[in-house]
Amino acid sequence: MNKKLIFVGAAAGLLGLLNLMSHAEQRGQAPFNALLTPASCAQPQWPNEARRYEIEGVTTIHFQIGADGKVVHPEVSQGSGWQILDDAAIRGISRCVFQSNLDEARNGVSFPMQFVWQFSDGPAVRPMLVADSCQPSARFQAFREFDRSPSGSDSILLRFLVSSDGAPIRVVAEANGQAPELVQQAADYVQTCRFAIDPQLAGQRTDTAFGRVLRKP
Repeated sequence: MNKKLIFVGAAAGLLGLLNLMSHAEQRGQAPFNALLTPASCAQPQWPNEARRYEIEGVTTIHFQIGADGKVVHPEVSQGSGWQILDDAAIRGISRCVFQSNLDEARNGVSFPMQFVWQFSDGPAVRPMLVADSCQPSARFQAFREFDRSPSGSDSILLRFLVSSDGAPIRVVAEANGQAPELVQQAADYVQTCRFAIDPQLAGQRTDTAFGRVLRKP
């Protein structure tokens, strides 16, 4: 018998969502989230590196509740694709405390909680790919900017910062099971590209960029 949990919070232009709803609510009984003790689940801390690279994703955690109301055996049941977010979700749920008289806690019931890591700010003015700036590659055909699709057999999602001269620096990848050698080659490829911000665009500017390196068929 599984249940879900719901908690919503926002801070510093970021939105961290914990989705939660129980079978008891569906039956018109007391909602499960009412069993949370006051301030028992603080807003999860968005990792500084994830904030800097604007990394988003969804992490689903399963956990049990001990007799003292503390979380035990938390584990990731479905990852976000980014280890840094999954680790933060585990740390976040581990700080939660529930009412210790919850009967289901004594029966080893496993509860799922979903962390939705999503920015709530509007779109920023980002560096854009300079046309035809990427060097030819025997393995990769192009860089598709602003594409957040997960890494797969046809592409690798990269996030990076852009230096003052338009060069990608501090590249990080959503490997998603891709070979480390291939991920490094994708990072090397995007570092041959150049990026620039259109001076005519108005709005808050950022040096953060992202997109997918597309593999050749």
